[in-house]
Parts: sequence; structure tokens; C-alpha cells
Amino acid sequence: MPTQLGQLRHELARLQSSRRLIRWGNGFSLLVTALVLTLLIAFFADFTLDMSRLQRVILLGLVVAAGVWAFKRFTKPWLEQHEDLVEVALLVERHQKIDSDLVAAMQFEQPEASTWGSPQLETAVVTRVAEMSPRLNVFEGFSLLDFQRRVTIAVALLLAVVVCWVANPGYLNAFMSRLLLGNAFYPTSTQILKLTVNQTLLLDGNTLKNSIATPFGQPVKFEVVVGGELPATLVGKLRVQSLDGSIATDVELLPPETPEPGVTLLRGELPRLMDSVNFEVSVGDARTVPFQINAVSLPVVDVKLKVTPPSYATSTESSNADSKGAAKWHLSVIEGSRVDIELDSLNSDLDSAKLWLGEHEFALTPRDGGSRNWSLKTDGTPLASVSEPLEYKLQVTDKQGLQLEAPIRGTIRLKQDLPPRIAVSSRTNRVIATANPPILYSVQDDYALSKVVAQVQVSRGDAEIPDREFAVVTVPETHTQSVAKGTFKLDLTSLKLAKGDELKVTFVAYDYRGTREPKKSFSEPILFQVTDQQGILSGLLETDQESAKQLDAIIRRELGIGKEK
Repeated sequence: MPTQLGQLRHELARLQSSRRLIRWGNGFSLLVTALVLTLLIAFFADFTLDMSRLQRVILLGLVVAAGVWAFKRFTKPWLEQHEDLVEVALLVERHQKIDSDLVAAMQFEQPEASTWGSPQLETAVVTRVAEMSPRLNVFEGFSLLDFQRRVTIAVALLLAVVVCWVANPGYLNAFMSRLLLGNAFYPTSTQILKLTVNQTLLLDGNTLKNSIATPFGQPVKFEVVVGGELPATLVGKLRVQSLDGSIATDVELLPPETPEPGVTLLRGELPRLMDSVNFEVSVGDARTVPFQINAVSLPVVDVKLKVTPPSYATSTESSNADSKGAAKWHLSVIEGSRVDIELDSLNSDLDSAKLWLGEHEFALTPRDGGSRNWSLKTDGTPLASVSEPLEYKLQVTDKQGLQLEAPIRGTIRLKQDLPPRIAVSSRTNRVIATANPPILYSVQDDYALSKVVAQVQVSRGDAEIPDREFAVVTVPETHTQSVAKGTFKLDLTSLKLAKGDELKVTFVAYDYRGTREPKKSFSEPILFQVTDQQGILSGLLETDQESAKQLDAIIRRELGIGKEK
């Protein structure tokens, strides 16, 4: 409810809030001033001494300790001060040198004051103070000079830092990164723009990669692009040291003999990488953060070529390449064979594996859900059914981006599948029209036969008689037969021959090549003359006489009879 001293209490509450804000301002402005000065000292120490990571850890600890000390020393005491309205009223009485009626009137307005003494006296005091309060300035005598000075100093320091940051943002950004144990460097006159190791870009303005994997025992080539204000002697230095820091060496970075236009390039080479190392590059007053080179082994793979010959040749062909070393990458297969490729990595996980057949590229895929065992999906490739000689190339890339030192190269040649070989013979060449002269035959193929037939041509003067064909051998559907021998009796009755006709009999053998066109071969033709029984006997007599002459010639040759002297 409204009281006679309501206006006075309101003014005292305003004074109480203002004094509280001033205390906070004093405390935090002193803290800001202390922190800014501490950070400036830390900056100059780090910039001057080029502190190592361990030194910066200690520096960060000192900065934190200084901040805690400044808070306890300057800020906490201000924040712990508290004032109620009575204490504020006492301060007003002291500053304005008035009697204690101000505090007494505020106490007499309390409900319990009626039990303290004379109500008339209490009312008189309250009334007198209420009449005086409109003329009373509770803020009189309180100075803001110390508060303004502290705030001004803090704001000025902050503005100075902001101005320096806007003018040279690189310094503050580098300091904050280094204070938080980052690897940033302060701006330099010379600038290292790019760093490439074995054609892998590690730095391009900002650090892209902190490490790189390089084959053990291989040379390491460095390329550095620099800019800004170049030193008088353009020579860079590459500091290489073992991971434990026990061994170190320097590699010079020199301009190439033929400079590239518009680019300031330095190159250097570490002849052999014997172990994992750290390195950093320095040119002029610029240097890079430390990078790591991990010495790793190149991928080692085992390639298996599995040959599946056509079904008709399975029994005679090996289904795998059993050769050792590089020889196993060169195969000879029968036409129509299927070649499956399996690849196993022996020392690292693979990221990809690719096969080239001429200009065509095919990707191998992981099998069994792993990254070390790969195979080629042969369907849809020339390896599904080899029909011509092939040259192939195989290359892999592991998870670290390393490849085989040289792609695996091999050839797939075609084995020559010769046509069947055939031989025939007959005891006589004179037959009668109704005879069944026996013909001996022998047929052999490399893999499988399809059929053997006898083609018969009849000559009868000027008459044209159609050729006839007789089945000699019919191979079962399994097509596993590669040899056929026997006697074929040619049935002349169906030919309706007459005396004087001549027959030419040719055996034709076909091999089996699955869905592909078979090849055939022809025997030497056998000639028959059709005669009667008298002709047969005459032929026998002529044969006997010819045999006798041959026998007599042999005897004379052995005895030396009839030689010229």
C-alpha cells in the first residue's frame, strides 16, 4: 500500500541498482584489462621465442592461471558486495551530512514499529522526512570517475586489439591457433603456397593432408611453390627426422634447371625412404607445419587364372594354370574356353582392382565381403569364351593409394585344334555291282569327333549321276569319342551300278566344337572299277603276275644277277 516515504524508497532503490551495476562494471572491466594484458604478453613471448608445442602448453597454463588470479583479485570482491535499502540510506546520510532521521523514518514505517515507543514521535519523524524527500537528491556526492576510468581503459585495450586484428588478421588468428596448441604460423614475407610429395598435394594454401604413405625403399620427390617476398638466395631446406627424433637430415630444395613461367618452384629428393619420418619445409622466413611420411610396402598380390575348357575337351584339358612365377600369367587355351580371374592381396586392403583387355577396362569386385580377395565377373567379357588371342594388364590400388610397381601383364593364346586325321585303305579296286567291298578306316581328333561319312561319286560316261553319302560313324550325344577305327562295307546294290562304271569314295571326318562350326578333313580317295566275275578273275591274275615280277626283281637284286659289267 502507498506510504509517505514511497518516493524516497523508489529513489533509494534506483541508487541501489546503479551501485550494483557500477560494482559489476568495475569488476569485469578490471578482469578484461588483466586478460588483455596477459594475452598481449603471451603473444609477444610466443612471437619472439617461436615456442614449441610443450612451451605453448606451459604458456596456456600461465594464461589460465593469470585469468583465475585476476578474477579472484579484481572481480570477485566486487561481485560479493551486497547492499540493502537501509545501508544505501546510511550512505546517503553520510555523503550529504544529514542526521539519522532518514534511516529512522524508514524503520518507523515498518508495521512492528508501533510497539517500539511513542507513536506521536514516530509519526512526527516520518512526516518530517516525507516533507524533505522531494528536495533530497540521493545521487548527490557519489562519484563515477573511478568507474569511468576502469571501463575506458578496458574498452580502449579491446578497441586496440580489434584494430590490430582488422589490420593484420593473420597475426591474431595464428596466435589463437597456437595458444590452443594448433600448428599455425605467424605471417611471413615469403609464403609457401603449395607442397607436393610424390605427386600428392599436401598443402595448397591450407593444409590438406597431414601424412602420406610412400613405398619403402623408394625415392621421395618434393615440389614446393613459393610466393611473396623471395629471399636473395632462393634455396629451401627440407628437414627430415625419424619419428622419435633421434636421426635427422636436411635436403636442399633448388629451382629446376628449366623454370616454369609464372611459377617459383623448388624441387628436392630423398633418395631412399628407409623408415617412417617427419619433415617440414622452410624457405626464407616461412616454414610449414610438420608432415609425416609413412613407409609402407607396395601391394603384393597373387593372381590365379582358372581355365574352364569347353565341355567336350574337359577330360583332356587342365582347368588351372599350374605354372609358377610370371609364367603362370601366360596361358594357352582351347578356343571357347572360359578364363576366370581371382586376385588375393597378401599384405594390404585394396581399394580397387582393374583389368584391361586391349583398350577395354573391366573392374574386379570384392568377394566374400572383404577387401583383400577380388574376382572378375567374367560374363559379358571376352574371357567368357576366348575366341582370339588376348593381351591383358592388371593393376590394383590399396587403401593408401599405392599401386603395384608395374602392372601385371600376360597373354592368353589359343591352342591349335587341328582337324581330324583320317586314313583309309581297300584290298581291291575291282568290284561287281552287287558287292559290299570292305574299306578300312582310322580316324582320330584332338578332342572329340562329330561324325564320319563316306562320299561316293559315280562316273558313267557322259551321264550325270548324283553323289551319294553314307554314314560311317555316328558319335553319341556326349561327344566324348575322339578315335574311330573299323571296317566300312560299302553297299553297292543301292547305287544300281553297271559294268564299266567308276566309283570314287572319299571319307570325310568332322570334329566337334560345341556351338561353333566343326572342322572337317578328307581322306585320300579310293577308286573302284565296276566289272563282272571274269573281270575280277583277270584282275587277280594280273595281280599275281605283278607280284611274281616284283619277287623276281627282289631275288635278282639280292643275288647280283643281271648287273652290268
